[in-house]
Amino acid sequence: MDSLGSEDAQTLAQEMESRAVYLLSLREHGRKELGYKLSQKFPHSEDYPGLVDIVLDKCEEHRWLSDERYVETYVRQAIEKQQGPYKIKQALQMRTDRQDLVEAFLAMEEADWADIAIQALERKYGDSAKPSEAKEQARRMRFLQSRGFSQSQIWKAFRGA
Repeated sequence: MDSLGSEDAQTLAQEMESRAVYLLSLREHGRKELGYKLSQKFPHSEDYPGLVDIVLDKCEEHRWLSDERYVETYVRQAIEKQQGPYKIKQALQMRTDRQDLVEAFLAMEEADWADIAIQALERKYGDSAKPSEAKEQARRMRFLQSRGFSQSQIWKAFRGA
């Protein structure tokens, strides 16, 4: 961190790095999300432009921080919770700038997403059959939409049951 100049900047960078390592020890973070957290915790870092990026770059060099690992982990956990692609994508847009990774890890067949929607219906309602009452069908469709599934995935889930 010789490029930082003053001792104050070096001390602040060390404190920020320590905080980053602590946060990363708790769970994976996206670069954008971790940068935001560091900026919030150390508001006086604004006095040293680029300091947060220097700390994040060092974390990436040491492989403590990896957007690829973060996106992969997040997508896997969200699918286990039976969330759909739209909800996952929206959440990740706030945490990482790597939309190429998000698209790559969400690239699944419509039928696979429909299977996840079926699992969500079965978990919530005990079955995934298309209800005969329009009111109940609308309720279940809203449930799947709130989980981030598209209309086509929802209809495939009802037909696949």
